[in-house]
Amino acid sequence: MGIAVKELLTLEYFKDYHVIAGKSGLHKEIQGTTLLEAPDALRWAKGKELVLSSGYVLAQEPDCLEEAFKSGSMQGTSAMMIKRGRYLDEIPQRLIDLFDQYEIPLISMPFSVPWMELMSQINTAVMNRTIRRFKVHSNNHLQVSDQSYKVQKINKILRAVEVEMKFPAFIYDLAEEKSYYSSPDFKRITESFGLSESDYWEPSMPYTKHTLCDYINMARIRLINPGNLEGPRVSWIIIPIVMEDIVQAYFVVMESREFIDYYDEFAIRIAFLTLQGVYEQIMIAENMGNIGFENFIHLALDYTEKDAKKLFYQANIQGISVNTAYQYIVFHQCNEGYNARNERNTFLEAFQQSKLGKIGKIAFLDENDGLILLEVEKIHNSTPWTKDTTTELLKEFQRYIGLKFADMRLEFGICQEEKTLLEVRECVKKCQKVLKMGSIIFPEKDIWEYEMLGPLTWIEIPENELKEMLRKYRELMEEEKNIELLKTLKIYLENNMNYSVTAEKMYVHINTIRKRIDKVNDLVKIDWEDHVDRLKMEILLQFLGL
Repeated sequence: MGIAVKELLTLEYFKDYHVIAGKSGLHKEIQGTTLLEAPDALRWAKGKELVLSSGYVLAQEPDCLEEAFKSGSMQGTSAMMIKRGRYLDEIPQRLIDLFDQYEIPLISMPFSVPWMELMSQINTAVMNRTIRRFKVHSNNHLQVSDQSYKVQKINKILRAVEVEMKFPAFIYDLAEEKSYYSSPDFKRITESFGLSESDYWEPSMPYTKHTLCDYINMARIRLINPGNLEGPRVSWIIIPIVMEDIVQAYFVVMESREFIDYYDEFAIRIAFLTLQGVYEQIMIAENMGNIGFENFIHLALDYTEKDAKKLFYQANIQGISVNTAYQYIVFHQCNEGYNARNERNTFLEAFQQSKLGKIGKIAFLDENDGLILLEVEKIHNSTPWTKDTTTELLKEFQRYIGLKFADMRLEFGICQEEKTLLEVRECVKKCQKVLKMGSIIFPEKDIWEYEMLGPLTWIEIPENELKEMLRKYRELMEEEKNIELLKTLKIYLENNMNYSVTAEKMYVHINTIRKRIDKVNDLVKIDWEDHVDRLKMEILLQFLGL
């Protein structure tokens, strides 16, 4: 990357700079500057430099440029500027002929111009040109989580990198697990060197790493071939795109033919900052979109028939289809030391990083409770999918939360029914009941499904009464002899309080059953005439693991 001599000279600052030879080489690209402060200074030229001279060396050593042309060191440069006056009244014709012959522009410049000022103008010209090429225009019609905007801008920047620098580029988005390429050349080069995409940030082969800019973690990685240490080495530039201390993506530029130059590094920095801006814009849009979706959920939870028009209008504004089917999950944050909603941004990052974020949406219901909706269509596209899959994904989400909040603990109530957003109120109530009952009946768990409650899904037992009954039974089970008594009671109730059938199923004498039931009655004071109490007891005994 650099700037053509002709393009540079069209700028207002260079109006008093005149081309006196080598006009056919004005297309050549300047990629740096060097000073001719000694007769043999060009022996250290790398190539594509703009050579600057006050004319003093030429006055003292008139043949030094001719020698540079003979040695070939001058031919690699892009142009030369010589200050007019003082040391050289005029440029010898033999030099003009050489510059014409090798098509290297020879430019006469004002004597009074400071070198630093000139170099600054050249650098500014290159940077402005690069910024214009990488500029990403704002999108006034940006929608919530507008992936097409993101894809469009990333592809535009990557293509600009390859066009500008002649090096293919690539981005790997960690959240999406998706790759973006500047052109098919990057994949071709990757395959030709036997690399996988993850090798670019975690090389599986021996390599060296050189930091180019520690502030943005910009580095050059070069592979080592142990069998040919002197042979060509594969290298690339890598910069992680980080948002709030979380790596979102890796930006890679391949050095497939040669190292990037001075101006290329600046171009990569500009491309990186532009990409960072795109990710920031998407994150802001997603956060705004999440709040909009959350507001819609609250409206849907409270709406009545008269609010239907408003509900559909808000759905349209948010780009939400009320006919999309979801599975519903309510979560509860248990640590009183946290207000999960106050940690919204970090909480949402964890959700987006988990696999749940790819197939669902999330909304807070209050400070420590929220709703996760899994899109049925996306679930069915994820094969195979079972109830265990949902549990595994929730556990993964818990791990991501644990990485960000050491003491935050989440519980989940799952309703496996597939319902649209018009039925969200009913589904949330079911999930909340699953959470409440599940935490009482199966306190050792933190993920409960609606089906786990059995008859409790349709029988209402007051929470305090349920807790007290379970507490009483669990205390009894601390003694081994009581476990057998409760097991007998369970089978006795299941068989309509028939002593004979119970004895037959337990392989004991009928009198043994009678004695056990009498002992149980002394322990828990059963009202055998109360049908409701008997039913409650029978249901709860199902959850004691007898």
